[in-house]
Amino acid sequence: MKRLEALNGGPLRYQPPAELAPAAPPPAPIVSRREVAPARPRPAPSNAPLSLEDAIPGIETARAPYGTAYTILTELDAFGAHWMPLRRAFPAAVRGEALRARLLARCGAEGIMPDEILFVDLETTGLAHSPLFLIGAMVWDGGDFVIRQYLARHYGEEATVTALFLDLACEKRLFVSFNGKSFDLPYVRTRAAACGIPCALGAAHLDLLHECRRAWKSHLPNCKLQTLEQRVCGRPPRVGDIPGAAIPEAYHAFVRTGHAVQMAQIIRHNLMDLVTLAELMVKLPAE
Repeated sequence: MKRLEALNGGPLRYQPPAELAPAAPPPAPIVSRREVAPARPRPAPSNAPLSLEDAIPGIETARAPYGTAYTILTELDAFGAHWMPLRRAFPAAVRGEALRARLLARCGAEGIMPDEILFVDLETTGLAHSPLFLIGAMVWDGGDFVIRQYLARHYGEEATVTALFLDLACEKRLFVSFNGKSFDLPYVRTRAAACGIPCALGAAHLDLLHECRRAWKSHLPNCKLQTLEQRVCGRPPRVGDIPGAAIPEAYHAFVRTGHAVQMAQIIRHNLMDLVTLAELMVKLPAE
């Protein structure tokens, strides 16, 4: 310090650097919530999930001891006069000699009446032994087709869906399906066993896949259900339909998010499959 003062020619006047200067006093803390600016309300997102109840009107149905599921009940009359020819033709065809002879020859069913028939179609979460989530069942009741669709809103409702369907199935004498002998009915039995539900499906079974192949395989490029729907039933291609291969993932997405837009498409897809079964049954040619 003495050497520096000698070089400086006098005493040093030390000034602390700016970064070491005393800091400004901190702001006064907020002691009342009134001093906090109110938060601005956030606008509702435009892609808010569509609830199942808004997308698909239905009712929660209980089935002891398995719990609850969601039931969609639809009468074909609700879709307008377009379906009047089918509603008129069905009871007459079932009582006609040609269809009675076919039922007797194919599955040993004799004297079947329209209200003893159950049309069935499943939607599952995949192949093999994966859970099912939707069983569509259509019956003839009071002069019209009535469709009951039993839906599992999550994986835990599969047992209820299966039990509700079996309650209805045990009242009928004839099942009508499309590939149901190989897929739908064995699948129901497998899932009933997995859920611990007694299953005794003893009704006769008319599988329209085999009947349609016998009748039209030489006239059509294939015997897929929607090909038959267009070429035999004379209906235009479905608009806004969901492909069958996309249905499992669409259901998994619904369980994750609760967004039911695609579920409405699945319900419609299943319902139209059931109606097509009735149309094909009526249009089967005499043997």
